[in-house]
Amino acid sequence: MPATRQTTTTSNRLSDAILERQAGLFDVIRSASDRNHRFTRSLIESARQGNRDWLEVGRRWVTRPTDVTGVYEAIADAVGNAQQRTIALSREWFEDVVETQRENRQLVRQGLGDAREAVERVGARVPQFLRRNRLVASRDGDNASPNKSSPDK
Repeated sequence: MPATRQTTTTSNRLSDAILERQAGLFDVIRSASDRNHRFTRSLIESARQGNRDWLEVGRRWVTRPTDVTGVYEAIADAVGNAQQRTIALSREWFEDVVETQRENRQLVRQGLGDAREAVERVGARVPQFLRRNRLVASRDGDNASPNKSSPDK
């Protein structure tokens, strides 16, 4: 009976680890989707504001076509605002990319750490006769050949 209980505990730990890894993956996907949605909304709002700025340029030109200075000011404002929005969008996009990379790196590190722990646990439970024949790597990490009599091979 104890072997069954230990197998059940091991399978429960494996299931829990898989579920935890999947939850982490889904969280990363959800946050990337949220960032993408936020950036898309910012992009649309930037385009709307650009249309309003250029509509103001047209409105000034239609109402007073001889006011070159007023039209020039409206054009300069529209171009300056467009550049400012472009820089803000670029910054937002760059920050989102950095955050996505950070989350992905953290998820991969956690997954590799869990895999390393699992391999170490399995290595600790290898039967003694396999260790004696050196078919399994020692804890130092060096693999010895199964045939000790010929060190050159």
